[in-house]
Amino acid sequence: MAFDSLAFAPAARTEHRLDMAAALCPEWTRENPDRALALLFVAPSDCAAVDVLVSLPAKA
Repeated sequence: MAFDSLAFAPAARTEHRLDMAAALCPEWTRENPDRALALLFVAPSDCAAVDVLVSLPAKA
């Protein structure tokens, strides 16, 4: 195949990863539980936000 003979230089690695520790700090999680839950659904992480979400009272 034609693409097998092409030489590609690897792309420069840039770090665009969301810093989960900063984004899901306990205060932010307490103020924005729906957003924190959505973010944890998309990018699972074992952090303090999980404990905060579990300790929040259930909505009626």
